[in-house]
Amino acid sequence: MSAAIGNVNRAMHRGVVQLVSTFLEDAGLPATPKPFLARGSKISDALAAGLENGLDGDVRGLDGIYVNVTSRQDFRPWDDLDRARVGADITGKPVAAFCQWRSGRSVGDSLVVLSLTDFAKLLRSSSTP
Repeated sequence: MSAAIGNVNRAMHRGVVQLVSTFLEDAGLPATPKPFLARGSKISDALAAGLENGLDGDVRGLDGIYVNVTSRQDFRPWDDLDRARVGADITGKPVAAFCQWRSGRSVGDSLVVLSLTDFAKLLRSSSTP
């Protein structure tokens, strides 16, 4: 999969991931953006970068939650949710979600989409002491 799935280009994707991660971090959550390597980087560069889990979502650090980010103008929630679910399954995370940002809106107005099953998991985990 390309790093810019659902986005106009890699630079836009990288910028939106940074915006979403910063917003969540400012809200007190341990979110960090997925590190991106320059286009055309060598495999040895990727290995040397020491990425803990290259398969992890666009927003990292959220315990048990796999999050992808998109700024796609045509809203295709099933495609994006399926991608997030596959990523969550591969990485062993119980909850999958994606964040949809639209240009012209603040990052705080972005949509976060997840299945009802995953929503129930989030609610259950936040209500247990």
